[in-house]
Amino acid sequence: MIDLKHAVYGILHNIMVEAVVVALISLVYVLTRGLDRVFHTKLKRGLIDQIHRITMDDLSGLRRAQIRYVFRSAYGLKMIKIQLAGGSYWMSIPCIVEGLDKRTNRPVKFLGKIINDRSALMHRYMTVLRNLGVMAEGASLEFDDYNGAMDMVEFERNALMLLRNRHVSVPEVFGTHRLNHDDYILVMQFIEGQPLSKVELTDGVIDQIFSTLRTMHDTGVFHGDVKLDNFIYSNGRLYVVDCLKIDRREPWKAQGFDLICAICALAQRVPVDRIMRQAELYHTPEELHRAGRLLGVALNKVDLDIPPDRVKAIEVALNVEKVTVPAP
Repeated sequence: MIDLKHAVYGILHNIMVEAVVVALISLVYVLTRGLDRVFHTKLKRGLIDQIHRITMDDLSGLRRAQIRYVFRSAYGLKMIKIQLAGGSYWMSIPCIVEGLDKRTNRPVKFLGKIINDRSALMHRYMTVLRNLGVMAEGASLEFDDYNGAMDMVEFERNALMLLRNRHVSVPEVFGTHRLNHDDYILVMQFIEGQPLSKVELTDGVIDQIFSTLRTMHDTGVFHGDVKLDNFIYSNGRLYVVDCLKIDRREPWKAQGFDLICAICALAQRVPVDRIMRQAELYHTPEELHRAGRLLGVALNKVDLDIPPDRVKAIEVALNVEKVTVPAP
């Protein structure tokens, strides 16, 4: 079974196979967007949901046994329970690990994120598709790929540790462990809270989003995938829980992409004028205008569903030319 999986990964890493798969996905995506626009259907959302279902990984019995071993030996747990963390995830398997501390007999809880060769392969294809979308919009932003599962784990670990050292609220990182030949687990503090997709987006919450991004960018860290599910709100504080690689050679472009993605993510639920009032407290008009030039790129994100009137409001607020508006 392992040899078969490696053979499949090898085929999918082949540059010709990659080109064919990417071309097919891109064609179907463009067709479904066009049909949605003409006939007001939801074909694009159905396509994305189907790809998500097909590509999602799970917690197999073997993985559960390996996780229990790691937490017994490295973290001194007993009576271990493991469950999926929920939320939308494509390139990792987030899970909640809880049990009793062997020394104190007190309950403890961790967040584990499993990353493997499948994660790296998914990211490779997503990176190609995102960069094609950028080219189609005439922008020069570039998304970076990873050199395998270990690189993904180390990048996220190092980014979280750097942000924590700069006083950005992130989960504490306890360690990384290899579960088997290609599964790695990043063990973090479990934050009791809710993703922003399930939280009332008050002005105070929105303010924290832009202040957090400001601090991240000043630190030299760019999120690369700003969406509501990548932030946790707990006891009045906003926590960053995920980051992706993005080209940092021209920092203003990476900053602009984070900003426009934040504005678009919030615009799904909040009027644009409220969003801009908070954004303008932390970012200059020039920074926001540059972010607006990447609006077309942001609208291609599969996790966004913004009403056309709010897209227009974003254009006006950021003083950018009209972009292609996704079908309602």
